[in-house]
This record gives sequence, C-alpha cells and structure tokens, in this order.
Amino acid sequence: MSWTWAFNIATMAMLFAAALRWGAGPERFCATVVVFMNVGDRLYHAAVARDTIYASVDIGHLLLDLTSAALFISVALRANRIYPLWLSAFQLVSVVSHFVREVDGKVGNLTYAVLNYAPYNFILLILAGGIWAHARRVKRFGPYRSWRTSSNPSREALPKSPPIG
Repeated sequence: MSWTWAFNIATMAMLFAAALRWGAGPERFCATVVVFMNVGDRLYHAAVARDTIYASVDIGHLLLDLTSAALFISVALRANRIYPLWLSAFQLVSVVSHFVREVDGKVGNLTYAVLNYAPYNFILLILAGGIWAHARRVKRFGPYRSWRTSSNPSREALPKSPPIG
C-alpha cells in the first residue's frame, strides 16, 4: 500500500470517527459517502485486477463518481447546511473530468488524473470544516435542525382568515 492510500485511509477514518462523535445527520451521511468512495474504489480494483486507467475513461471510477455526486447532491438539497453544496460541486468536477477525457482525447493523463483525484482532497478538507463548524455552532448556540423542513405552505393550505367588516 502506497503512502497516499495510507494517508487516504487514515484521513477517512478520522473524519468518519469525528462525524460520529461531533456530527449530526448530514455530517455522518457525507462521511459515509467518503467511506463508500474509498471502499468502492478498493473493491472495484480488486474485482477488475488492474490499476486506474488514464489513457481512456475509467468506467468504474465514472460510476463511483456519479453515485457519490448523487448522494452529495441529495444531502445538499435537504441539509440545513451550506458545505454539502461545496462537496457536491467538487464531486461534480470529478464527474466532468471523465466526460472531458472522452470528448477530447488530447487531454493528458496527468490532467485527467488531477481533475479526477484533486477534488477528493478538497472534499476531505470541506467535510472536516463542516464537522468543525457544526460542533462549534452546537457548542455556542445549542442543538439546531439538521435537515430542512418542507417549503412554505401554499396559499391554499394556509388557514382561511375570517372576513373583515
């Protein structure tokens, strides 16, 4: 195992433990998505018995990235937090990297690798900041809603006021 994988596993484990200890629903869900990304990647490479493909689009990584993006977006749409929007945006950069590679074959292997893997490091930093901000807010102001409630009720659903006059 290379030092980068050891660093990824250690960072992922610390973030997951921090999310369980200090986080609420959104933090735990996002940390679980990060675990899914790492475990899914290891299982994928074990199943196909090869390293990552840089000369063309790696379909396995594309599927993992699409699934992770969908999960982050689902949290971003429902969580009472801002940072899941950032997680979604960086994960979408990874998704787009696959399509850029497919559309333009002149994209270099290093460019594809950086576009694909660099957002993951930002996701780790943003998730750590989200866990820290949540814990700080709970300590300062007390518990608050983890998830947004539904939108404002429509006018038809509001109680009718009695006529005036």
